[in-house]
Amino acid sequence: MILFQNAAEKLGKEYQCFLDYLEQNEVQLSKRTGHIGKKDCFALNGLFDLVQEKYQSYGWLQDHYTVIDFFYFFSVRAGILQITKKRGKGLTIQKSERYQPFCQMSAMEQYILMMSVWLGEYREALGNPYPSNMEERVFRAMRKVRGEEALPDPFRERAATFWGSYYIPEIRLLALFQLIRIEWLDEKEEDKENKFRIKALYPTAEGHALEKLLRKHGSEFCYYPDVSTVLSAIKNITKDDSANMEEKLMGFWEYSVETGNHTIEFKITIGPCIREIIMGDQFTLDDLHYLIQKSVDFDMDHLYYFQIGSGTSRRRYFAPECVDELWHADTTSLAELMPYEGMQFEYLFDFGDEWHFQITVKRISTEHTEECGIGIIKGEAPEQYYDDSSWE
Repeated sequence: MILFQNAAEKLGKEYQCFLDYLEQNEVQLSKRTGHIGKKDCFALNGLFDLVQEKYQSYGWLQDHYTVIDFFYFFSVRAGILQITKKRGKGLTIQKSERYQPFCQMSAMEQYILMMSVWLGEYREALGNPYPSNMEERVFRAMRKVRGEEALPDPFRERAATFWGSYYIPEIRLLALFQLIRIEWLDEKEEDKENKFRIKALYPTAEGHALEKLLRKHGSEFCYYPDVSTVLSAIKNITKDDSANMEEKLMGFWEYSVETGNHTIEFKITIGPCIREIIMGDQFTLDDLHYLIQKSVDFDMDHLYYFQIGSGTSRRRYFAPECVDELWHADTTSLAELMPYEGMQFEYLFDFGDEWHFQITVKRISTEHTEECGIGIIKGEAPEQYYDDSSWE
């Protein structure tokens, strides 16, 4: 559809603006979170056309710039950008070899893939505390209006400042994909309750068209379990060969990472106890779990998880016994984590006693190794169980 072609081209320009800014300014990331800093978020936000937050200063973190956070999430998950540590510059982010294959996609292919990632993964990663299915509420409101009327507040059934009183990421994403249009307050307009300065939301032709398409195919903006399911539902917004497109886009998204090309040195810390573990990146997080347990002489008789990243990029990889969880340590290689020197993450063992281990990637060398090593840096290992025999 020509309708969505225009939307796709505008989205592509915004995303390229994001990538170019990071590259041209050699943006440094937070050492603690790996996120883009406040000043760069503020400057980058000012370059956008589709969704531009109306903040007066750079006091907001990345998670209050939904467009930046989504582009960051998508880029890192797709392997288009990779975090690295440069001597003298700290953590930074740069384009990978997967950038060119992505650029070779058509604007419509990029649009469909990014929308699929939004609904299939990013939406769940947001963990929005407000009522679920915000997108579906907006589309229901859209059915009640005609022409250029503003959308009513779906919670109060009247036009109100709800959109501006609370920070709602889904509203920004709907506008980013041009399914709605945001009207912002003018600089001279004052509304103390409307701290995010959204005056009204309006439906777009793209929004109406997608809502009708999804209803026709028996789908709505409800919960989608994965990117593949979403892509199958929305691929029909284009007249291109949707079967080949679906295969092409999923082939790009579900790429495999080469393993066995690097050796990683980890620093493991719990209280005053510090250990060193060296292993190849072909090993899994479950293997790392085993070595950590061995390094402190624990019994390995409880469940665990590794927590990687922060904000919407945070993932927890659970013990294989946690069958209801999405991500598991025994099926995730170290290479799949896209490790970099200085990377920090957490290992929690025993959901009852909660032993928190801090893990830092100290060094990565381009060597293959089948061996795993454990070294004692300093400190005695903590006692896993308290000896209360003295009370008897």
